[in-house]
Amino acid sequence: MVKAVSVEVPEALDEWDVRVASAVELYRVGKVTLKQAAEIAGVCVEDFMKLLSRRKISILNWTLDELKEELRSLDSL
Repeated sequence: MVKAVSVEVPEALDEWDVRVASAVELYRVGKVTLKQAAEIAGVCVEDFMKLLSRRKISILNWTLDELKEELRSLDSL
């Protein structure tokens, strides 16, 4: 399901700036997946990962518990 929203922003900002900033923040706080954030920003996943990297935001948006579980599963290999 997709929902359209309208936001008033200063004239100096263009739509792309707002889309990217929104997508980055929504991803950073865990509200959307990497793919969803890329779609919001209007770029492919690879380009969105580059945007995150430039902003020093990890592409692995895992909680500490998720990371521990992943490490446990690697230990069992």
